[in-house]
Amino acid sequence: MANASDNNIEGREGTIFYRRRIGDWIRRYIIELVFIFLVVGFVITTTVITAGARKAFREAKDVRMALKFVGTQYYGMNSSIYDPSKINGMTDGAADDVAVVSTRKGEVILYAWDEKENMPLKFEYRKGLYTVTYISDNFEGKVSEDSNSNQMMGHWDVTYSLKILNYDSE
Repeated sequence: MANASDNNIEGREGTIFYRRRIGDWIRRYIIELVFIFLVVGFVITTTVITAGARKAFREAKDVRMALKFVGTQYYGMNSSIYDPSKINGMTDGAADDVAVVSTRKGEVILYAWDEKENMPLKFEYRKGLYTVTYISDNFEGKVSEDSNSNQMMGHWDVTYSLKILNYDSE
């Protein structure tokens, strides 16, 4: 005698194959390809921005050393490299001297100068979409005892910015 469950299996013996529609297959692979392109694009963009930021940071460290060197030259001529009345914060010709010594093509803006130590307290280095801001440990009377490295002394901030809007007067 046959079971009730055996009656349901009758006529369905063997492997049952399901046919996939071609539209489902194409849709799935298009979604996967778009996802892969987005992930790869994000990784490449992040890598390029990070590499540019590291290059700008290295150049800003060279600019810091050039500021110290040119500041020493101006000190020897009984003058100062720092002139807060100027847009870039440096006396006439000092920006050109810094550019020659550092061999960098970016823009340097000097915000504060330590006359006693003859070194920059705060400056910005701008090149392309990158802005590197340096603030010395001695800025505003703060002294850090744990930073002994002359090259890395202070706080460095590297920023990547996109210009969204630009308003010009006519």
